[in-house]
Amino acid sequence: MAYQLGLPILIFREKGVLADGVLERGVVGQYMPVFDLDGGEAPDGYFSGAEYNGLLNKWRCNVETVWNRKGRVDRF
Repeated sequence: MAYQLGLPILIFREKGVLADGVLERGVVGQYMPVFDLDGGEAPDGYFSGAEYNGLLNKWRCNVETVWNRKGRVDRF
């Protein structure tokens, strides 16, 4: 619903989850990382890494922009 309203979204897809709908590559127009819980790396490793923190900060900035505009959204 947030995507349909133009609100900032943050999506992470686990490897093996069908890439369909908003999970399909290119649909939401932003980078969507795929992580693998069974690949040997602990999830904590990814979610404390630079890629995750960068994506989270970008999403946070987009949310703050919408907040500062008093809810008026523009596509990011």
